[in-house]
This record gives sequence, structure tokens and C-alpha cells, in this order.
Amino acid sequence: MSKRPFEESASTAHGSSDPAGGNISITELLSNLEEPEPQGQGSKKPRNFIAAVACENCRLKKTRCDESRPKCGLCKALKLDCVYSERKLSKKDQSIGMIISTLHRIETKLEHLPSTISRDLHPVTNHAAETVRGATTASVRTPSQTLSQTTTPAAASQNGSEARETTDKGDISISFSQHGVPVWPGVAKLLPDRFWISYDQLGRNYVLDFEMSRPSLPPWVQPFPPQNGDNWLEELPFALVKGLCEAFFALFHPSTPFMDKHFFFSFTLGAVIENGFGFTIETCLVLNVMALGCLAVRAYEEADFPLPGAFGDHFEVPTWMDVTGEEPSGLSFFNEARKRIGFLIEKNDLPSCQYYLLSAMYYTQIIRPLDSGAMLNRAAAALCFMLANRDINYNEWEGDMKSRVFWNTVMYETILVQELDLPPSGLSSLEDNVPIPKFIPFSAVRLPGITPSHDPDDSYFHQCHFLAQIANRIILTRIRHSLFLFSESGNLPRPAVSAELHNQVEQWRTNLPSAIQFSELHNSTLVNNDSPSINEPRTPASLAVAVADSMLQARYKICKFHIGRPYLYKALRAPGLLTEEDLEQIRSGLKYAMDWPMVRGVFQRMKSCIPIKFAFCSQFFGQLLIFYCISHSADPRLRATLPVGWEGWYSEMVDFLESCAPYSPAIARDLELVQLL
Repeated sequence: MSKRPFEESASTAHGSSDPAGGNISITELLSNLEEPEPQGQGSKKPRNFIAAVACENCRLKKTRCDESRPKCGLCKALKLDCVYSERKLSKKDQSIGMIISTLHRIETKLEHLPSTISRDLHPVTNHAAETVRGATTASVRTPSQTLSQTTTPAAASQNGSEARETTDKGDISISFSQHGVPVWPGVAKLLPDRFWISYDQLGRNYVLDFEMSRPSLPPWVQPFPPQNGDNWLEELPFALVKGLCEAFFALFHPSTPFMDKHFFFSFTLGAVIENGFGFTIETCLVLNVMALGCLAVRAYEEADFPLPGAFGDHFEVPTWMDVTGEEPSGLSFFNEARKRIGFLIEKNDLPSCQYYLLSAMYYTQIIRPLDSGAMLNRAAAALCFMLANRDINYNEWEGDMKSRVFWNTVMYETILVQELDLPPSGLSSLEDNVPIPKFIPFSAVRLPGITPSHDPDDSYFHQCHFLAQIANRIILTRIRHSLFLFSESGNLPRPAVSAELHNQVEQWRTNLPSAIQFSELHNSTLVNNDSPSINEPRTPASLAVAVADSMLQARYKICKFHIGRPYLYKALRAPGLLTEEDLEQIRSGLKYAMDWPMVRGVFQRMKSCIPIKFAFCSQFFGQLLIFYCISHSADPRLRATLPVGWEGWYSEMVDFLESCAPYSPAIARDLELVQLL
């Protein structure tokens, strides 16, 4: 890419002051934002910094306050008492406070869950109450403890009996992994013999076995255009680099906001444009963003939406579209980053964590779950080192960014370890020390030519969506810890506990901020070809909203379905113990197992942007087995719980597995098993 001249402020910010030529820390970058004192009489130094909360002395003297605590620089120099008055909350701050208050209310209500249902639980429910109380005090704040207590779906005996784990009171823990469904008692007699012959040949741990034995991602690089040879990155058109980065931030970033768009365009990309694609962490970040940007551009093409910055309401092929044509798309950029990160592997700072998260996201999109898990583990290790410093100021931009990276990593990791029954990294043990991010904006000098298009409300949208994900994770973790138990007496799971958890899921939905609100009626309309959220006008922003909206609706359905799963286990294991309340929970669980947005609406066409495909494929594998078993049950009461139209949904889940099978050997084996039904 040809180098371009930048203003003096840009070169200062990008590290000309670093004599060793090494990487400049974020703190140094921020300190470099103050411009040198202008020369000449009568000139004024431009004020590029405005204190958010100035002390009273600086306010009276109308001088710039550096906001140092407990004393600012001026008060310290003049030996004055330094007093800060409380800042009046803006509308955005008030909205943020409302969201965090909603999260707190959800936690508080769940903490009182045992007393709410105590009248219904009698002798057996002492255990249920302890379980829910344990979930409140341990599982949500320390999910690693929760994960260590759940059963693995490992080796069942040859006659199909269940591999299981029991509690101190003899109750049976139900695996949360959907790949544990084949070893549920009662399933063996309902699935055909040909299924079990193939299943036994594959082995009980076939998912891990096949994913571990698959070939590594090919290391080749395809220059663009081909004639540019080894120096191809330096010759890339500026429009291509900016276009791919804009596509990433417009489509992927809103759901996983562990980067800061304005810092990236002002400093990270700026450093690469000024200094070239060197062996620096900035280069690695830009290359990974461009790799994901290739997938985003393909998604825009599939959905026929205009790219960021483009005119019109349909996709127009950019002149550099050929760069996205390799399989998987973006691999050359990703491999160039992999070549460079080896020289930076010892770094445990914020940019390194972001690099590993970007790598995990790329591996997730191309359905390589174990490679994604390896990157998440590296991000977690770097975070553990980085967050060991208890003096982090989470009320400043850099500390808040560390919080964003932390929570993205924890939630990403939880999904993977739950489905594959992998040991967690232990990062979640730091949850009590890391606050929920506030999305403190980054203010910087703007560099000519690379300033991103800016929606003033985009950070608020990102924050609402992200906090909603955190709240959903809290509820889902509690569902897992308090409900996934079975008692031979038939007293567990308890409908009273389930009813309260259903209530919490509904509160989560109804308390979502208006920017991301959806109704259950809206949710049901996704059975049509398009989601209402992607109607006219067709803009890059409306596509990102449609994706985020679909993800929230999927999370809602996932919670409701998982509340019903322990009753489905009970139905297949001991149908004679079912009560009318149990049957109602089964009916609800099967209802919410249908019509997930990942298969409907915008994602019908936009295959390149479906998030966490492996996790959804795993969910669908378990659901297909459950639907099949319920439909072949000898109990007419069970067959009557199947929702209308389930056969059509069954076919769509199979189609989804077929679309993902070429990219994952484990999913291909899942599909083969399903096709034997």
C-alpha cells in the first residue's frame, strides 16, 4: 500500500517519539495527543482535551484540569484543597444506569428464587433450593465452578446406558451438551439400530476426535493482484483496505464489540498506513480485521445490502471484490497475520488480547471450533496476566476496553466449553474484579482520509446489545445449574422452579432498551422469508441491526428451550412419572426449539455471517434426535406435545447441517447420523 503524508499530529501520535522503534503503549499514545506549544505571539494552543469532571479550583480559574485523583496537577502545584463535584448524568449515562439496574434486578430476583417457591418444594425441594441458591452465589459469578460440576457426555456402555454423574444426594446431573442426547436413557430404544451401529463405530467422543484430527488451515498466501508478488500488501489500494475494515466494523463489531472503532481508524490503521505492513501488533490487528472484512463483504453481497459508504439500497460490486474470492475468504490476510504474530507471542497486553479474539472469531466463522478455542485460551491467558494488576482504572477508556475484552472472552468461551465439555480457562474467576463495561468513548485527533463513517448512536446500540448478552448469560447459567438434575423419584426437575425461570427470561425480554426491543409476536414473524427489521430502507446499519436483533431473539428461544430440556430428558427416561405440569413444560420446550432465526429471515441468504455456526449445529443435532424420539414415543401424551409444523422445522434443521457439513468433519458426522433416522 502506498504511503501517504499525514499531518504533524498524526506522525506524533504514531510513535515518532519512540527511539527504539518498538510498539507504543496505549497510555503513551494518549499522552501524545497533546500538541506542542505553538510558536509566535498571539497564537493560542488548540484545546483538544476537555475535562469530563473538572475540580472546583480549575472550574473557577477556567483552566484545564487533568482530573488526577486525589489532587489534580494544578491544586498539587499550588498546594490547594482539590474538590470534585459530582458530574450531572447525561441521558446516555442515565440509560446505561437503567440497563445495569435491570441486570441487578434480575440477579436479585433470582437470589430470592428459593423463597419464592419454598411452599411448593417440601422435603425434596430442600435439594432444589440449595441448587438454586448455589447457582445464585456461585454459578453466575464463578461459572468455572458450575462447569466443573456438570457431567460429560462421555462413553456410555455398549448397551447404550447413560454415562452420568450424581450429586451427594444421589440425583443425576444432566449433560448440558446436546451431543449428550444419544446417551440419555430411553433414547436407545427409540433410535433405529442403524443409528447405533454407526454411532458405536464413530466412538462416543467423535466430535473432539474428528475436529482434532482435521488438517491445519493451509498456510499459503495468494497475492492480490497475483503479479504483485511478495510485496503485495504494500501495493493494496487504500479503498480496499478501508472498505474491508469498514465492512467488519459495520457487520461483526456490533455483536462483539471488543475493539474501539475510532481508536482503530485513528491509530491502529493509521500506523500501518504510515509505516507499512511490518511485524507489529498493529499490522496483525489490521490483517485480521481485513480477513473478517472479506467475510462481511460476502455477507453484504449475499443479502444484497449496500456496503458501508456506498450509495443506493443494493449491493454494488467494488473494484476490489476479487480479493474476497478465495476459500475460505480472507485466508491470505489471516495467514499474513499468523506469520507475524510469532514474533509477538510473548505480549500480554490489550492489543494482543484483541488479536486472539479476532483470530477466534475468524476460526468460528469458518467452523474450526478447536482452533477457535485455542485462540480463546491464549486471550484468556493474556487477560489473566493483564488483569492481575488491581490498580486498573475501569473509569478510563483503556480500563473500560479491558473490561470489554474480558466479558467478550468469557461469554465466547462459555459457549464453546459447554458444548464440547472442555475445561474452562479459569478466566471467569476474575468476574468479581472486572465491572461491566461502560463503553467510554475514545477521543482522538482525526487523521485525514481514514476517519470512519460515524453513527452517533452506534456505541449506545453496541452497549445495549452487549449488556443484554451478559444478562442473558446470567439467566442461562442459572437455568443450567438449577434445573439440569433428575431424580429417580420423579420430583426433579420442579415446574415451580421452571416457572420462575420462565418469568426471569420474560423480564429480560421486556426490560431490553427500546433500541433493541423485540416482542414475542415479532419473534414469531421470523418464520417468514424476511425479518421485519430488514425492510426498507436497506442500509448497512439496518443489516447490522437485523443481525443483532436475530441474535437476541435466538438467545431468548435458547433460554426457553433449555428450561424445557430436563423435562424432555425425564419424558424419555421415565415417561410414567410425567405429570400434567411436566407435559406443559415439554410442550413449551418443543415450541421454543422451533423457528430459530439462524435458519430463517436474513440468515437464509447471508451464510457468511451466521455467528457461532458450530454451536447452532450442535444444538440442532440434539433437537433433531429429541423431535424424532418424541414423535416415535409409545406414549400418546408425549406425541401430543409436538408443535404444529414441527416436520417442516425438522427439515430446515437438516438443511442447515447440510450447509455447514463441508466445513467441519464433526458436523458431517452429525449429519450422517441424522440421515440414518
